[in-house]
Amino acid sequence: MLSESPAIAAAAANDSRAPSPPSYRTLLVLFACESAAINLARLPESMRFDRFAFCDQGSNLSLQYLVEHGLRPTIDFGYPYGLLPVLFGRIWFAMFGATPWAYQAAMLVSGLLCAWAIARTLSRLKIGAIGIALAFIAFGYAYQASFVNFAHAIEAILLSFAICAHASGARSRALAFAAAAVYAKPSMGYVYGLVLVILIARDSGLSDLSDLRRFFKALAPAAIVFVALAITMWLTYGAHTLARTIVPLLGTSNYRAMNYGLMGVGRRLWDPTLRPWIFYVIDVAGFWILSGIFLFAVALLRMTYADAGTPPARRYELIVTCAILHLAFLVLFFGNQWSWVYYSYILIIGTAIAVDLGPNQRRIGVALSLIAAISYTDLVYGTYRSWSTTTRDAATAGLWAPEDERNEWRQVLALAHEHKVVMLDTMGAAELLFPGFDDPTNFFVLPGMMQPGDVRRKLAQLSNAQVAVVPVSIVSCGGVPEAPEFKEALKSFDLAWTGKHMQVFRRRTTP
Repeated sequence: MLSESPAIAAAAANDSRAPSPPSYRTLLVLFACESAAINLARLPESMRFDRFAFCDQGSNLSLQYLVEHGLRPTIDFGYPYGLLPVLFGRIWFAMFGATPWAYQAAMLVSGLLCAWAIARTLSRLKIGAIGIALAFIAFGYAYQASFVNFAHAIEAILLSFAICAHASGARSRALAFAAAAVYAKPSMGYVYGLVLVILIARDSGLSDLSDLRRFFKALAPAAIVFVALAITMWLTYGAHTLARTIVPLLGTSNYRAMNYGLMGVGRRLWDPTLRPWIFYVIDVAGFWILSGIFLFAVALLRMTYADAGTPPARRYELIVTCAILHLAFLVLFFGNQWSWVYYSYILIIGTAIAVDLGPNQRRIGVALSLIAAISYTDLVYGTYRSWSTTTRDAATAGLWAPEDERNEWRQVLALAHEHKVVMLDTMGAAELLFPGFDDPTNFFVLPGMMQPGDVRRKLAQLSNAQVAVVPVSIVSCGGVPEAPEFKEALKSFDLAWTGKHMQVFRRRTTP
């Protein structure tokens, strides 16, 4: 066990003279109220018509429809996540109805649970005012008002509670949460689990039989959770589906096909040649990049201090752990320019802990807090625009949409009353939200993810359709699915009209 350096001892003395941090209950109320307020303020954006009709959020509804009709994830249709979100969605929608509002209610609950986890983490580590202020200001970046899939929300909850348990010194319990996270998304849970296993092995010694017993005893809760969930998913969805969702096969192939990654399309977040300089000031990019650099710097400087018996050393361990997880995200899991949202809570929790290590770090914490506050400029303006330019309407299933999109959709609905209309989109649940359309056939129709059955079922719909509708307004989930079969099938159609938000194709002759 290493002795504390004079710098650490001085920092501890300064901390002893500092005001006591807020209580856990105070932090819980603070972050829970903030989470609820963000959820309410962002409603017009979270509950946008196109997000549920044509994009990821609506796919949560389509997923349940496909599974209920006997189709198997990763086998009959492309699916990149774990089976825990499928099971959770089945239970949640059975209780509250398969509607966009039920989905958003789940997002509210997930935000409150994450607020609980981050409040307990900061309280257990006795983080001071600067760290708490930074976490509070950046909470809107750490957790989203509406994750695009149940998988992201469930993983955020489980990994946040894993960090919370880790902060309490309960690595065994943290490992159990990480093991469960693998069934939400087979990605970061594996990395965090490996870090925890290494830490547990280091402290166990593994020099004799008693050390081995202590080591395996520490792993037992995670093993029980992992096996119990495996049996549940096996009995519910089958062994083949379980095997294909416990490893990130489709996700990996999709990343390659879409050129995802920090050096691929993800460079649009950080590359100064692709963005004006003001983007780094009024949006998240500048704060996100600087926080990452600061976290890595502190982790590298503090890795030599490994005294696991004191709260300061536990802080260092959490800082290094968060830095490792953030690095894994950058190298392994970073997708497009919007994917920073998936694990930003790890970066922000690690940074909030790091700024509380000493006077210099606290000064940087003040600067990061100011940068974070300014970076909300674009988000606040976008939220204001959503409230002022979009409204709810029966024509859009009670979801928010701008007037021109509502008018275009009314034309589509009129066609659906007169003709056989099929949605030719990459994701979404328009077919479930509105009558007159063929049933949904796919979860995602994306390169590297779509299965032969996805293409075959959609082509079968097109072969009998008189009208095909293609959403085009959202870059990430618009346009004709990228498969040559669909472009070939559209040769039998003429472009009837095109608008800002969608295109309508009409068959030349009656099939």
